[in-house]
Amino acid sequence: MDTEDPIRTLSLRNVSASYSSPSGMVPVLCSVDFSLSVGESCVLLGPSGCGKTTLVHLLGGLLRPSCGDIFWGSHRLWSAGRSVENRRRGRWIGFVFQCHTLLPEMTVWENILFPSRVAGGRDFSAAAGRAEELLDRVGLLGRRRSFPRDLSGGEQQRVAIARALLCRPQFLLADEPTGSLDGISSASVRDLLFDLCGRDGSGLLIVTHDALFIPRADRTVTLEGGHLR
Repeated sequence: MDTEDPIRTLSLRNVSASYSSPSGMVPVLCSVDFSLSVGESCVLLGPSGCGKTTLVHLLGGLLRPSCGDIFWGSHRLWSAGRSVENRRRGRWIGFVFQCHTLLPEMTVWENILFPSRVAGGRDFSAAAGRAEELLDRVGLLGRRRSFPRDLSGGEQQRVAIARALLCRPQFLLADEPTGSLDGISSASVRDLLFDLCGRDGSGLLIVTHDALFIPRADRTVTLEGGHLR
Protein backbone atom coordinates (compact mmCIF):
# COMPACT_ATOMS: atom_id res chain seq x y z
CA MET A 1 0.00 0.00 0.00
CA ASP A 2 1.20 3.53 -0.83
CA THR A 3 1.55 5.38 2.46
CA GLU A 4 3.22 8.52 1.11
CA ASP A 5 1.76 11.80 2.32
CA PRO A 6 -0.19 13.94 -0.16
CA ILE A 7 1.91 16.44 -2.09
CA ARG A 8 1.38 20.19 -1.96
CA THR A 9 3.10 21.43 -5.14
CA LEU A 10 3.97 20.52 -8.71
CA SER A 11 7.08 22.31 -9.96
CA LEU A 12 9.18 22.77 -13.08
CA ARG A 13 12.68 24.06 -12.34
CA ASN A 14 14.78 25.36 -15.23
CA VAL A 15 13.03 22.93 -17.58
CA SER A 16 13.68 22.90 -21.31
CA ALA A 17 12.10 20.68 -23.94
CA SER A 18 12.65 20.19 -27.64
CA TYR A 19 11.68 17.82 -30.43
CA SER A 20 13.52 16.54 -33.45
CA SER A 21 12.68 17.58 -36.99
CA PRO A 22 14.32 16.93 -40.37
CA SER A 23 16.19 20.21 -39.98
CA GLY A 24 17.37 19.48 -36.44
CA MET A 25 16.18 19.99 -32.88
CA VAL A 26 13.36 22.49 -32.38
CA PRO A 27 13.13 24.14 -28.93
CA VAL A 28 9.68 24.25 -27.34
CA LEU A 29 10.33 25.32 -23.74
CA CYS A 30 13.39 27.27 -22.64
CA SER A 31 14.52 27.22 -18.99
CA VAL A 32 10.95 27.38 -17.66
CA ASP A 33 10.18 27.73 -13.96
CA PHE A 34 6.61 27.07 -12.89
CA SER A 35 4.85 25.94 -9.73
CA LEU A 36 1.25 25.04 -8.92
CA SER A 37 0.05 24.63 -5.34
CA VAL A 38 -2.83 22.64 -3.87
CA GLY A 39 -5.96 24.78 -3.70
CA GLU A 40 -4.71 27.18 -6.41
CA SER A 41 -6.24 27.70 -9.85
CA CYS A 42 -4.12 28.87 -12.77
CA VAL A 43 -4.95 29.56 -16.43
CA LEU A 44 -2.19 28.97 -19.00
CA LEU A 45 -2.56 31.00 -22.19
CA GLY A 46 -0.55 31.14 -25.40
CA PRO A 47 -0.83 30.82 -29.19
CA SER A 48 -1.40 27.43 -30.78
CA GLY A 49 1.78 25.40 -31.08
CA CYS A 50 3.69 27.35 -28.43
CA GLY A 51 4.20 24.34 -26.13
CA LYS A 52 1.30 24.57 -23.67
CA THR A 53 0.42 20.89 -24.00
CA THR A 54 4.11 19.99 -23.68
CA LEU A 55 4.25 21.89 -20.39
CA VAL A 56 1.19 20.04 -19.08
CA HIS A 57 2.61 16.67 -20.10
CA LEU A 58 5.92 17.47 -18.44
CA LEU A 59 4.25 18.66 -15.23
CA GLY A 60 2.13 15.51 -15.13
CA GLY A 61 5.03 13.18 -15.82
CA LEU A 62 3.88 12.08 -19.26
CA LEU A 63 7.04 13.45 -20.94
CA ARG A 64 10.67 13.78 -19.90
CA PRO A 65 12.35 17.18 -20.24
CA SER A 66 15.48 17.75 -22.30
CA CYS A 67 17.01 19.27 -19.18
CA GLY A 68 15.92 20.61 -15.82
CA ASP A 69 14.00 19.06 -12.94
CA ILE A 70 10.37 18.31 -12.20
CA PHE A 71 9.20 17.87 -8.63
CA TRP A 72 5.99 16.44 -7.24
CA GLY A 73 6.24 17.77 -3.70
CA SER A 74 9.72 16.74 -2.56
CA HIS A 75 9.88 13.87 -5.06
CA ARG A 76 12.15 14.51 -8.04
CA LEU A 77 10.40 13.03 -11.04
CA TRP A 78 12.17 10.24 -12.92
CA SER A 79 14.40 9.45 -9.94
CA ALA A 80 12.30 6.40 -8.98
CA GLY A 81 11.24 3.40 -11.05
CA ARG A 82 8.45 3.65 -13.61
CA SER A 83 6.02 1.66 -11.47
CA VAL A 84 6.54 4.07 -8.57
CA GLU A 85 6.03 7.11 -10.79
CA ASN A 86 2.89 5.63 -12.34
CA ARG A 87 1.45 4.88 -8.90
CA ARG A 88 2.17 8.40 -7.70
CA ARG A 89 0.62 9.89 -10.85
CA GLY A 90 -2.51 7.79 -10.44
CA ARG A 91 -2.88 8.89 -6.85
CA TRP A 92 -1.88 12.56 -7.08
CA ILE A 93 -2.75 13.86 -10.56
CA GLY A 94 -5.88 13.82 -12.71
CA PHE A 95 -6.02 14.77 -16.40
CA VAL A 96 -8.78 16.20 -18.58
CA PHE A 97 -8.10 16.64 -22.29
CA GLN A 98 -9.92 18.32 -25.17
CA CYS A 99 -10.80 14.86 -26.45
CA HIS A 100 -12.64 13.18 -23.59
CA THR A 101 -10.92 9.80 -24.25
CA LEU A 102 -13.80 7.77 -22.83
CA LEU A 103 -13.68 4.06 -23.61
CA PRO A 104 -16.54 3.44 -26.09
CA GLU A 105 -17.19 -0.15 -25.01
CA MET A 106 -17.74 0.86 -21.37
CA THR A 107 -20.75 2.52 -19.79
CA VAL A 108 -20.53 5.89 -18.06
CA TRP A 109 -20.32 4.07 -14.72
CA GLU A 110 -17.53 1.78 -15.90
CA ASN A 111 -15.58 4.67 -17.43
CA ILE A 112 -15.62 6.63 -14.19
CA LEU A 113 -14.48 3.61 -12.16
CA PHE A 114 -11.71 2.74 -14.63
CA PRO A 115 -8.92 4.70 -12.81
CA SER A 116 -9.58 2.69 -9.66
CA ARG A 117 -9.15 -0.53 -11.61
CA VAL A 118 -5.93 0.68 -13.21
CA ALA A 119 -4.56 1.76 -9.83
CA GLY A 120 -5.39 -1.65 -8.36
CA GLY A 121 -7.87 -0.27 -5.84
CA ARG A 122 -9.25 -3.00 -3.59
CA ASP A 123 -12.03 -1.10 -1.85
CA PHE A 124 -14.69 -1.26 -4.55
CA SER A 125 -17.45 0.01 -2.27
CA ALA A 126 -15.50 3.21 -1.54
CA ALA A 127 -14.71 3.75 -5.25
CA ALA A 128 -18.33 3.07 -6.19
CA GLY A 129 -19.55 5.53 -3.58
CA ARG A 130 -17.17 8.19 -4.87
CA ALA A 131 -18.28 7.51 -8.48
CA GLU A 132 -21.93 7.90 -7.53
CA GLU A 133 -21.19 11.15 -5.68
CA LEU A 134 -19.35 12.55 -8.71
CA LEU A 135 -22.04 11.46 -11.16
CA ASP A 136 -24.58 13.29 -9.05
CA ARG A 137 -22.38 16.40 -8.88
CA VAL A 138 -21.93 16.51 -12.68
CA GLY A 139 -25.67 15.94 -13.19
CA LEU A 140 -25.43 12.55 -14.88
CA LEU A 141 -26.54 10.08 -12.23
CA GLY A 142 -29.44 8.99 -14.42
CA ARG A 143 -27.07 8.24 -17.33
CA ARG A 144 -24.81 5.80 -15.51
CA ARG A 145 -25.76 2.88 -17.79
CA SER A 146 -25.42 4.90 -21.00
CA PHE A 147 -22.51 4.49 -23.39
CA PRO A 148 -20.40 7.45 -24.61
CA ARG A 149 -22.06 7.31 -28.03
CA ASP A 150 -25.38 8.11 -26.35
CA LEU A 151 -24.08 11.34 -24.78
CA SER A 152 -23.53 14.85 -26.12
CA GLY A 153 -20.02 16.28 -26.27
CA GLY A 154 -20.64 18.31 -23.12
CA GLU A 155 -21.96 15.28 -21.26
CA GLN A 156 -18.95 13.22 -22.32
CA GLN A 157 -16.60 15.91 -21.00
CA ARG A 158 -18.49 15.96 -17.69
CA VAL A 159 -17.95 12.20 -17.43
CA ALA A 160 -14.24 12.74 -18.16
CA ILE A 161 -14.02 15.29 -15.35
CA ALA A 162 -15.72 12.91 -12.92
CA ARG A 163 -13.33 10.14 -13.95
CA ALA A 164 -10.30 12.40 -13.44
CA LEU A 165 -11.44 13.22 -9.90
CA LEU A 166 -12.38 9.69 -8.83
CA CYS A 167 -9.20 9.03 -6.85
CA ARG A 168 -9.27 12.48 -5.21
CA PRO A 169 -6.09 13.78 -6.87
CA GLN A 170 -4.27 16.73 -5.36
CA PHE A 171 -4.03 18.29 -8.84
CA LEU A 172 -6.18 18.41 -11.96
CA LEU A 173 -4.48 19.32 -15.25
CA ALA A 174 -7.01 20.31 -17.92
CA ASP A 175 -5.77 20.79 -21.48
CA GLU A 176 -8.29 22.73 -23.63
CA PRO A 177 -11.25 21.20 -21.75
CA THR A 178 -13.80 23.32 -23.67
CA GLY A 179 -11.97 23.41 -27.00
CA SER A 180 -14.50 21.22 -28.85
CA LEU A 181 -17.68 22.33 -27.04
CA ASP A 182 -20.42 24.84 -27.82
CA GLY A 183 -21.06 27.87 -25.65
CA ILE A 184 -23.61 26.30 -23.30
CA SER A 185 -21.55 23.14 -22.78
CA SER A 186 -18.40 25.23 -22.27
CA ALA A 187 -20.09 27.24 -19.52
CA SER A 188 -21.17 24.01 -17.80
CA VAL A 189 -17.66 22.58 -17.92
CA ARG A 190 -16.12 25.84 -16.62
CA ASP A 191 -18.51 25.81 -13.69
CA LEU A 192 -17.79 22.16 -12.91
CA LEU A 193 -14.02 22.50 -12.97
CA PHE A 194 -13.93 25.40 -10.53
CA ASP A 195 -16.72 24.03 -8.35
CA LEU A 196 -15.44 20.46 -8.04
CA CYS A 197 -11.79 21.41 -7.57
CA GLY A 198 -12.79 24.13 -5.11
CA ARG A 199 -14.76 21.67 -3.02
CA ASP A 200 -12.02 19.07 -3.05
CA GLY A 201 -9.20 21.60 -2.58
CA SER A 202 -7.37 20.38 -5.69
CA GLY A 203 -4.84 22.49 -7.55
CA LEU A 204 -6.19 23.30 -11.01
CA LEU A 205 -4.22 24.15 -14.16
CA ILE A 206 -6.28 25.01 -17.24
CA VAL A 207 -4.69 25.34 -20.68
CA THR A 208 -7.17 27.24 -22.81
CA HIS A 209 -7.99 29.81 -25.46
CA ASP A 210 -11.28 30.47 -23.64
CA ALA A 211 -10.93 33.90 -22.02
CA LEU A 212 -13.97 33.27 -19.81
CA PHE A 213 -11.79 31.08 -17.58
CA ILE A 214 -9.52 34.01 -16.69
CA PRO A 215 -11.69 35.99 -14.22
CA ARG A 216 -12.33 32.87 -12.17
CA ALA A 217 -8.71 31.75 -11.77
CA ASP A 218 -6.33 32.83 -9.04
CA ARG A 219 -3.69 33.74 -11.62
CA THR A 220 -2.93 33.67 -15.32
CA VAL A 221 0.37 32.97 -17.06
CA THR A 222 1.24 33.18 -20.76
CA LEU A 223 3.61 30.94 -22.70
CA GLU A 224 5.24 32.57 -25.71
CA GLY A 225 8.51 31.93 -27.48
CA GLY A 226 9.32 29.09 -25.10
CA HIS A 227 9.12 31.34 -22.02
CA LEU A 228 6.47 31.95 -19.38
CA ARG A 229 5.38 35.54 -18.80
